[in-house]
Amino acid sequence: MVKEKMPSQEYQDLLKEIEELEQQKEDLENNENTDEYDDFLDECNPEIKIGSLTYSPSQVLKNVDEIAYNIGHGEYNDEKINDIEQEIEDKKEELKDLKEEYEEDN
Repeated sequence: MVKEKMPSQEYQDLLKEIEELEQQKEDLENNENTDEYDDFLDECNPEIKIGSLTYSPSQVLKNVDEIAYNIGHGEYNDEKINDIEQEIEDKKEELKDLKEEYEEDN
């Protein structure tokens, strides 16, 4: 009877990381990170003051030019998606290397 070795913890961790990255990518593709994008806009731009009132840049852009807001949000997400896709590919390459090491050992 041949005993199969369980995948290493490192292998299982990589699988989990890939799964989490793929979920993050899906969330970005569905624009489920509006708060994150708003925070990004607000950190990169000064508050807008009109008289004694103060508004966040994200709030102003969203209400004054929703099309520009949506285009910017899409571009922001595209950049993050590209980074995640590269990270997924790197993790898959690590998995491949681990699998090759396992096959060499057996």
